Amino acid sequence: MALTHLFPANSNPIVFSILAWYLFSLSISLYNKWMFGPDLGFEFPVIITSLHQMVLFILSGSCLLLTPQFRLAHDSKLSYSMPWQMYVRTILPCALASAADIGAGNSSFRFITLSLYTMVKSSSLVFVLLWGVAFKLETLSTRLVLIVAIMTGGVVMMVYGHDSKDGDNRPTHIFIGCSLVLISAVMSGLRWALTQLLLKRHSHTQNPILTIFYLSPAMSIALFITGGFLEGFGSFAASKVWDIKGVPVTLCLLVIPGILAFLMTLSEFILLSYASLLTLSIAGIFKELLTILLGHLVFGDSLSLINGVGLLITLLDILWYNYYRLTESSTVPTLTDVELEEVNE
Repeated sequence: MALTHLFPANSNPIVFSILAWYLFSLSISLYNKWMFGPDLGFEFPVIITSLHQMVLFILSGSCLLLTPQFRLAHDSKLSYSMPWQMYVRTILPCALASAADIGAGNSSFRFITLSLYTMVKSSSLVFVLLWGVAFKLETLSTRLVLIVAIMTGGVVMMVYGHDSKDGDNRPTHIFIGCSLVLISAVMSGLRWALTQLLLKRHSHTQNPILTIFYLSPAMSIALFITGGFLEGFGSFAASKVWDIKGVPVTLCLLVIPGILAFLMTLSEFILLSYASLLTLSIAGIFKELLTILLGHLVFGDSLSLINGVGLLITLLDILWYNYYRLTESSTVPTLTDVELEEVNE
């Protein structure tokens, strides 16, 4: 798909898309921490995240209407509706994993700092590999086991002795927050695997815009129901934020993250169209460092020496993993080599 028309004249598509990715991704991280942390005190992350997904559904549908490049292929006999059996078997598992990933991650902001969230979430690669082995998408090797072991040690070092700036700094808060991020990381690994399969093998999800269009409704409903049980719709409606900020401003606060998430997805899609795996890896690591730096500058997050060493070990391990994948790409099966049906057996 030609995307050069999206860039200013004489601009570098990779640089432009990386900068856009950074802008929207970092904005979402800072915004969610501000919204769900003690600063605003809008402590309904699951319900609010369900509304974000509905915004994504509306924006993705609008994008399909306005941008023919993202629609189903013209020569395809497919309808935008699909049999419910197919939806339940292929789309719904990915939607539920995605909902758990995003919902648990956003909920953790109530208990831990942005820096700690970012560091623990970097362990997602471990679970990507473990899910890959479980689904026979990855070949288990000594080097792969070593990569997972080193990253596990790095994550333990990043969490060890970390003091939260939120609440009353109770260890219980850090434990709950880190547990939520780990749940998010586990689901992120599953989400990544299933999403890759959808993008490569499912006829209705040929690009990320179509994927969002089909995933977001189920994600929104799942999060909305879960949020109702865990957080309570009555408490959400009675929150003081509605009175302090006013209804129009509060509604805008609820919509903005969905818009940012959609723009971030577009920038990621464009970046994936131009950049190599190594470029993506380096850009991703630099983004993690920027997030931690912004957490320190904006929210006063702090790192101990052992936290910093653990972070360095984890980032270097991620680079090693990507080098490993580049050198083994010709012999190790990847997600694109596996049929969707194998995952659902």
